[in-house]
Amino acid sequence: MLEKEKLLNEAENAIKWIKDYVEKSRAKGVVVGNSGGKDSATVIAMSVKALGSERVLTVAMPCNSIKEDLDDAKLVAKTFNVPYLELDLSSTYNELENKINLKLNSINKTLSKEAKINIKPRLRMTSLYGIARKFRIFSNRNRKFM
Repeated sequence: MLEKEKLLNEAENAIKWIKDYVEKSRAKGVVVGNSGGKDSATVIAMSVKALGSERVLTVAMPCNSIKEDLDDAKLVAKTFNVPYLELDLSSTYNELENKINLKLNSINKTLSKEAKINIKPRLRMTSLYGIARKFRIFSNRNRKFM
């Protein structure tokens, strides 16, 4: 277990790294996947501290998820006063899984449980990359996401 002082120092180093990296890359801000869980809430909090809430966009991407997860994601966004988008990937995931299984059925195979689990974060990652790319389109005068 890290001592409190060392832990605070590590957190400050991470916050400084976020700020330096975003500035060095000349991005307008960051896009953070917002599951409503501890990990995404921590990244959102650190990003807000590094950049300000107006430069952090959060995206909830439910994929056959439960309502409570979305409620938590909305609460995290509200707590840190950051923009919140919701992009439901359920139908995209379901269609992709069905199409893959349809092809695999022709060779008497189906997606494994592990493969199904791995598709969801990759869909989310692809969505975040697409949304983040939009940051470079905004002018330097307009740092708002919406």
